[in-house]
Amino acid sequence: MSRITPSAPPEPAKSIARALHLRLPERLSGAGTLYLWPRPGRTSARVLQALAKAFRAHREIQPCLCIALEESEVQVCLAELTSALSHLEAQETRALFMPGDAPPALPDFARMTTLHALDVLAQSGWLLDQLAEGRFTSFFHPIVHAQDTSRVFAHEALLRGVERDGSIIAPQPILDLAREAGLLYEVDSAACRSAIREAARHDPDMCVFINFSPAAIEDPIAHLEGTVKAIEEAGLPRDRVVFEVVEADRFADAALLDAVLAGYKSAGFRVALDDLGAGWSTLNLVHRLRPDFIKLDRELIRGVHNDPVKALIAKKLLEIGRELGIGTIVEGIEQPEELRWVRDHHADFVQGFLMGRPSQAPMASV
Repeated sequence: MSRITPSAPPEPAKSIARALHLRLPERLSGAGTLYLWPRPGRTSARVLQALAKAFRAHREIQPCLCIALEESEVQVCLAELTSALSHLEAQETRALFMPGDAPPALPDFARMTTLHALDVLAQSGWLLDQLAEGRFTSFFHPIVHAQDTSRVFAHEALLRGVERDGSIIAPQPILDLAREAGLLYEVDSAACRSAIREAARHDPDMCVFINFSPAAIEDPIAHLEGTVKAIEEAGLPRDRVVFEVVEADRFADAALLDAVLAGYKSAGFRVALDDLGAGWSTLNLVHRLRPDFIKLDRELIRGVHNDPVKALIAKKLLEIGRELGIGTIVEGIEQPEELRWVRDHHADFVQGFLMGRPSQAPMASV
C-alpha cells in the first residue's frame, strides 16, 4: 500500500471544519444505551430474535426497547440489528443512542433518527475523522495530446484519503459511504480544496481538472464564492482551472445545474462534461450546458477498435465535439489499438493507463 508524508501537521479538527464550512454530525462514541422503537408485529419480533441470537440483554419499556452497550459493542450491535431487518424495516424503526447512563431528556429526542441512519453513522466514524482532520489529498492523472502523447495538456485531480500512518485510502469507499451517510457535500468540498491546494503546491500554472458532483451543491452562490476564494488564495489562474461535472445525467434539477455551470463560466473558469456516451441523457446535456470539453466514457472506448457499434457511437460523439468547437477527451485508453483508433478519428486529447497512471506528482511533458 502506498504512503505519503503529509506536507504539514494536521490542523485542529474544529478549525478545519470551520474553514470548510462543514456541518459534521456528532460521531457515536463511548458506552451508552440504544433506544429502539420498532413497528409492532413482524419488525418487533425480528429485532427481538436478533437480540436473542446475539445474547444481548435488553429492557422493554413499551413501545421502546433499551439495550445497554459497551463502546466496542455499539457498531457491532447496530450492524446485527440492521442486517436482521429488511431495508424498509430498518428505515421505519426509530432509534436514539444516549452516551453514558443518563436517560433521554426532551431535547435528546430531536436527535432521534432511523436504525438504518444510526448504523450508517456508526460506520462513518473513520470518514468523519478524515473530514474533521483534513486528511484528504489529490493524485494527478495526466491528460495528454492525442497526436503527441509526450505533451501534457492538463491533469485531473483525483480524491484520495490519508490514514494517520500515511497510507492511502482509495476514493470509492469514501464516496460510497459519503452518499450513504449524507456527507457528499462535505466530501466534495474537502476534495475540491485538496485539489486546489495540491495543484498550487506542485505547479500553479498547470491546467487542472477538478471533479464536482452537482448533487453535492446545496447553495450555488455560496459554493462558487467559497471556491473562488480558495483558488484566489492559492494563486491559481482561473483560466487554468476546469471544473469537471460528474454524474450530471443522474441529477434531476436542471435549473440548479445550469445556474452552477453558468456561475463557473462567468467567473472565468472552464467546464468539462464527464462520461459522455455512458447514458443517452448526457447527449441532451451537451447542447444545454455548452461545456468547453467533453470526455468520452471509458466503457465506450474499451475495445472500440473491435466493436462496430461502439466505434459508430464514439465516432459520432467526436464529430459532435469538432462541429460545436468543444474539446474532446477520450478516457480509459489502455491498449495501443485504442489509441490508434482515437487518433484516426481526430480526438483532441486522451487519458488512460497506457499514457500514465494517477500519481502524487503531476507528470512533466517530455
